[in-house]
Amino acid sequence: MIGTIGSRLRLVLRQPGTAEAVDFPEVDFVAYSTSERLSGRVRLDSARLTDMLNAHREFVLVDALAERLPEGGSMVVPEILIGRHELALVRAGGPRGDRSLRVRTKTHRVVLRSGRYLVAGLHHSTGGQDPLAALRRRDPMVPLTDAMILFRVGPNIVEEPGGTIVVNRDLVDWVRQGELDARSLDLPPD
Repeated sequence: MIGTIGSRLRLVLRQPGTAEAVDFPEVDFVAYSTSERLSGRVRLDSARLTDMLNAHREFVLVDALAERLPEGGSMVVPEILIGRHELALVRAGGPRGDRSLRVRTKTHRVVLRSGRYLVAGLHHSTGGQDPLAALRRRDPMVPLTDAMILFRVGPNIVEEPGGTIVVNRDLVDWVRQGELDARSLDLPPD
């Protein structure tokens, strides 16, 4: 138990319309697991959401709006423990991370599938690195910018623009360079 305390982060999510008088950065937080979407607003414990997600193995989400996928239905749950290994994607919202931590990168358009989700976006790598090899060498949670998420609900494909999507590379089924096209839309049925 003591060994896991440092790897678990308690995230108190706020639902829109609740006020709190604290001056720390707060961002929209939408986490996608295999069967649900958890959302709210969260205060960062690092300069960037990706750093926070990579620094901890478990997250206790407090007051999260939980939506069942694909069945639908939602409720605010007082507390839920979710492991990083259960987080397929996290959609980041709000201000970008600390400008002083940014490194000049080259962007590469990628498409990937993680379980029920298809993600298209820009992967950032340095210099002449092969973008797919660079993706494999990163920490588990990897940001894609200018990204979108697609998934099936019944016979329909839902498309959610995401801005920045942090992808758990350990849960990626496949990844390729290029644009989203018809062959990418082979999403698993619900």
